[in-house]
Order: sequence, then structure tokens, then C-alpha cells
Amino acid sequence: MEESLTTKPTSPSPDASPRFVLGVDVGGANLKSVLINQKTEEATARESFFPMWKRPESLAEQLRSDWASLLADSQTDADSIDGIAVTMTGELADCFTDRQHGVTHIAEHVQSATKQFSRRAELAFYSTAGKFIGVDAVPSQVDALAASNWHALASWAANHVASDGILIDVGSTTTDIIPLQSGRVATDAKTDHERLRDGSLVYIGCRRTPVCSLVDSLRIDGIDVPIMNEFFATIDDARLILRQQPESSEDLDSADERPRDRQSAHRRLAKMVGWDADELSSEQADSLSQQIIASAQIQIDQSLQRWIERISGQADENITLLLSGHGQDLITRTSPCNTIDLRDRLTPEVSRSAPAFAVARLWLDNHREVR
Repeated sequence: MEESLTTKPTSPSPDASPRFVLGVDVGGANLKSVLINQKTEEATARESFFPMWKRPESLAEQLRSDWASLLADSQTDADSIDGIAVTMTGELADCFTDRQHGVTHIAEHVQSATKQFSRRAELAFYSTAGKFIGVDAVPSQVDALAASNWHALASWAANHVASDGILIDVGSTTTDIIPLQSGRVATDAKTDHERLRDGSLVYIGCRRTPVCSLVDSLRIDGIDVPIMNEFFATIDDARLILRQQPESSEDLDSADERPRDRQSAHRRLAKMVGWDADELSSEQADSLSQQIIASAQIQIDQSLQRWIERISGQADENITLLLSGHGQDLITRTSPCNTIDLRDRLTPEVSRSAPAFAVARLWLDNHREVR
């Protein structure tokens, strides 16, 4: 089952005021919000870097700022929003003692932001049971609310893109590999622990993964050199050096909290092998970066292959792979599967915030069914 999706506007009825739904994905390092016009299904996205572990008390303030920017971009006001649908993964941030602490803190701040933002929007939190719950039920539903954004994305994909297949979403920190069957999420694993055990959660992403978690050594001039087991550099530095990620001198989300540019990335990578920046040549930096990225690709591909082998015995034809996330270039083993790139169904801006888009669409689907 496939559905052609678009985030481009159609012509609304002149006598109808547009109504919106806001989808929010609260992560540990980034906040993603998507505003969807219920009539035209046009979507506008906003992403902001938010280090939850450093300033959790500023969460509500940052959300209000992001939402205000979305309203300005969409030329509408807060009273046009019928619902705010929320999913999360930020409850694991170091500032929280456990998931109960993290989930309730996030819910309280989202509720505070909502109250100050909109007089009429319904607030609902998405759970891995595939249901929305109100804020009063949050304390008793922590396990189902924690790390729920993968389930929201997979549920939307199974209902609107392909009813059977495998969704693989490569984000900045992790990779989700989710089987889909008959229009539903086809795994019983719900928590992070359960998903680590069954291989549907792979802790490799395209930005925040430390180099020392990907390789034990790097080959330099024909010699395997053990790396320093320190948080000196991340996969993002390798991707910056190879120009697979755009530079941003204002962005300090790096291992040493210095700019995300190629010069700084070169210095961070040199430290991994005990060198200063001037001791590592550009050619050597390229080679080390290629080795680091290749290791990430191999580990992701191996995890994906295990799922393909599990499902292939149950499938009557080639498996469909749904590719998602801004790190999907780390997926290299897709043959002989059919592939659907979600970036082709959404704008690049919205596809980076796919779980926020998905949870908004699920809220909208749910309310249309009720009506």
C-alpha cells in the first residue's frame, strides 16, 4: 500500500479559516516541531539544538520560542491550533535520575508551554501502545511514553506509505530498524532495553556517535594504530572532513564544544590518534574519516541484514525498505529490496523532523475517525 504524500498546499475554501495541528518531538539534543494545515496538509517544520542535559529548566521557554516562529512562518495564530501532539526521547538525558523523572519533567514543561501558548489546543502524548493520552495520565504511563518517537513514525509509515516492509531511520544519535506488517508496527519490543535486545535499536547515528565507539584502531600509513578511548571526536567530524555535512561555525554541538567546521573537525580527529592538527595531513584525515564512516555503515548494514533475513522467509516478494532520517546515506545495503525514500514524500525540511510530522498526522487521523 502506498500513498502519495505532499507538503505543498492546495487551494483552501475561501470561507474556511485554516485549522492546524502541531506535532512535537522532544529529544535529548534537539527539539523538532511541525505545524500541519488540516485542510491542505501543508507542513512547516522547525528544528532547534537544545542540550537537555545542560538546561532542562529552559525547555518550556524554548518550545514557546520554536512554536512562535512556526506560527510566524505559517502566518497564523495560536488559536488556530486544535491539537498539540507530543512524542519524546529526551527522558534519557543525564540531568534526569530515571525515566520517570525525565518523562514527567518533559510533560510538565510541554504542558506549561501549551498553557502559555494557546487557549484552546488539546494536548496529547503519544505512547508505544499506539494511543494518545492526556497529561494527567503521564505518571502512570511512563514506560509507554518514554522513547516513543520511533513508534509514531513507524505507525504513520505503516498506515500511509507501505503496509509491509522495514522502516530504517538514521538520526543524529541512533538508528531505528522497524518491521511493518499489515499496516502495523510488527515488533513486541517497546522499551529501549527490549529494542536493543531484538536489534531494532542501533546506537549509531550520523552526528553524535563517538569515534571510539565505532573503531578500536585506525590504519595510518599501513599500520593499525589504536585510538584513544576518549570523547575527542564524533562521526560528525569525519562527515565534515569528507564534506558529507555542511559546516556551521556558529554551531558548537561538537565533542569539544568548538565550531562544527572542517578545521576544527581536523583537530578533533587528530587527537584520536595522539596527534596535533599539524601532524595529520589532509590525505590522512580523509582516510581516517573514510574508515570511521565505513565502520558505521557496516554495523548498520549488518543489523539491517539480520532483519531482512528474519522477514524474508515470511514475505512473498522483495521486501520494501522505507528510508528515513538525515543520516540515511549510512545505509548502503538495500539490494535486492524495493526502496522508498521518505525525503521524496516530504520536503527536506520536514523529513528531518519526520517523527514530529508523524505524530501530528496520527493525532489528525485519530480525530477524523472519532468524527
